[in-house]
Amino acid sequence: MHKRHKHDIITILAMLGLGISVYLTTAHYTGAVVPCDITKGCEVVLASKYSVFLGLPLAAWGVGYFFTVAVAALLANHYQIWRRILTYCLALGSLASLVFLSLQFFVIKKVCQYCLATDLLTIILFILDLNIEHQSKEQLG
Repeated sequence: MHKRHKHDIITILAMLGLGISVYLTTAHYTGAVVPCDITKGCEVVLASKYSVFLGLPLAAWGVGYFFTVAVAALLANHYQIWRRILTYCLALGSLASLVFLSLQFFVIKKVCQYCLATDLLTIILFILDLNIEHQSKEQLG
């Protein structure tokens, strides 16, 4: 892959996370029932007291997060400072995802397949970013 486009995979995957977050946010505000065929715990997780932070559903925070990651990844292809911003954003998101996963598995004891997908996607994006940055440093050194 051309070195100017090495963060494009992060942008594409962030758009997937953005789509899931938009879907869950829309469902929250319209009161739509989210189908949960795989894990059977979506309604419980999405209606729990942990599904809202500072008055906004976590999915709405996800919309902002994944949009920010997508833009930062596009800019990281061209500007060094955005590589750092992207890495910090993904690190913070991964920590939050670990908290959300812990809440689902150990506190709520139900799992939302969409939440699981965005949490795992966030962690995968962080690992991809660390790999890209590691390869960049190897090429320089």
